[in-house]
Amino acid sequence: QSSLGYYINPLVSIVLALIFLKERFNKFEWLAIIFALVGVLYMTIKIGEFPFISLLLAFSFGIYGLLKKIVHIDAISSITIECIVTAPAGLIYVIYLWQQQHITFGLNISSFWLLFSGAITAIPLILFSAGAKRIPLSLTCFIQYVGPTIMFILGIFVFKEPFNTDQLITFIF
Repeated sequence: QSSLGYYINPLVSIVLALIFLKERFNKFEWLAIIFALVGVLYMTIKIGEFPFISLLLAFSFGIYGLLKKIVHIDAISSITIECIVTAPAGLIYVIYLWQQQHITFGLNISSFWLLFSGAITAIPLILFSAGAKRIPLSLTCFIQYVGPTIMFILGIFVFKEPFNTDQLITFIF
């Protein structure tokens, strides 16, 4: 469902751009939106259950993108504020897991890469924040299809994940 959420997210952002930012689309953009919507609806129906996780992901990041667009704070300052606000909850959770002996930290390469990956995540968030200020949210929406599409292609061709007809139909749209 998380993959589906990454394909629903731009559609949510498009609706938010229409409603809150009064952005408009030309006929080719509307055609692209309709194709994306058909693909997402097809896969949602094929999953056979309510896509709660997909929608949670799509709406949370859609609202995040809208806020990045309308709040007048530079990228680094906004990411810093986000880290300050969310760090206590993360720290409390890590302490809880450690006390329950569900988590261990060590001086091994896995612990290093895990810690490093958290810090490296800031780079795309800063770039997204900076970009969201400079381009229309609707353009951001279309660009957001690049990431999940690359992950989808890597999954099939590099990691040899299973690929069925339903996924092909969805991907065509």
